Amino acid sequence: MTWKGTEEIMNFDFETLVERRPSNMKRLLTPDGIEEAGNISLDGAEPDFKTAPSIEEAMIRFAKNGLYGFTICDSTYRDSVVWWMENSRKTKILPEWIVPTMGTIYSVATAIRLCCPDKEDGIILTSPVYNRYKQAADRLYRRTTDCPLICEGDSFRMDFDAIETAMQNPKNRLFILCNPHNPIGQIWRMEELEKLADLANRYDVTVFSDEIFADNCYQGLTCPCYLDVPGAQKHGIVATSLGKSFGFTGVNHANVLIADEELRARFQDRRTRDHYGSMDPMVYECVLAAYSEEGKAWLEASNRYVEENITMVKEFFAEHLPKAAVYGGEAAYILWVDWRAYFDQEEELDQFLKEKAHVCLGEGSDYDRPGFTRICVATPHRYMKRTLESIGAAWNERENFCITC
Repeated sequence: MTWKGTEEIMNFDFETLVERRPSNMKRLLTPDGIEEAGNISLDGAEPDFKTAPSIEEAMIRFAKNGLYGFTICDSTYRDSVVWWMENSRKTKILPEWIVPTMGTIYSVATAIRLCCPDKEDGIILTSPVYNRYKQAADRLYRRTTDCPLICEGDSFRMDFDAIETAMQNPKNRLFILCNPHNPIGQIWRMEELEKLADLANRYDVTVFSDEIFADNCYQGLTCPCYLDVPGAQKHGIVATSLGKSFGFTGVNHANVLIADEELRARFQDRRTRDHYGSMDPMVYECVLAAYSEEGKAWLEASNRYVEENITMVKEFFAEHLPKAAVYGGEAAYILWVDWRAYFDQEEELDQFLKEKAHVCLGEGSDYDRPGFTRICVATPHRYMKRTLESIGAAWNERENFCITC
């Protein structure tokens, strides 16, 4: 396949594979034989190319200055976040809504402690969904109620009947919304969010909206901010960060947005009781560098580059494995693939991918969906192409063997 890379994409380097240190989790969890076969792991939702040059330059200046002292969220920082939300997300927020924290899942845990003070209290999830939400609840000895998504055709929808039933239980105090949704790579539409907000208001449930993938949208789409939903500001907590958009998954930071003054004060108090100190001074500099015209230009180029990988993967499966359903492509640099038409057991699928094709994809069982895989597509084109070629070669060998036997 020949790519028609735009001039904007060509101004940045997405072709150089980033060097992963031996302690990098993605590298540590890569099975033996993957790299030896010339492939890289496409498990783990973090890019395989470097972050924006504006951030790299800011970090060099910061390191050369040599001071790493206590740092406060000041008006300059807040103005950068406000500017970014308006220019990247097309939403207007107020500076006072911004509550810096030590990460998205840290913030989820803070929200659980705040909204679910008793061990009988619980949170509501919509599986398949990012597994660390449940992990946070489990570690705090809180219940989870699952309202599985309903698959219809090439997309998913929320089961609002199940959600309402769950919210009717007064012990279910917190709903975790993932938008864009991980792992299905789908943006929830405004009408769906309006239904959710209506139910949350009716049953007095707080909604925590994880929007850390919201800057990574494709097909000309924009992910709506939950605080823009009518009626949502009363009960809404929104998490944003550099985590996914700029490759900061290992840096403990997030900006939580809370419009309601009382809810924000309660959340800040709970955050402080969880022993939150000053901001990480490195994060301060990186946010200012990312949330800029230069950072925006890089992000837009990286999104276009990744969208080409999405097209490549979908075309490959349509041609070579047409019975495998590929979901996603609206947002988040992940695709969700259903292999069950070809493999009865996940063990068989896992063996095929790792031992025959020598590729590593995210396992569906991590999301309680055996027979599926999650593919991270924020990678240089040649490694995406190499992974697909390895799958294709292993599949052809498997089919020829079956025909022979």
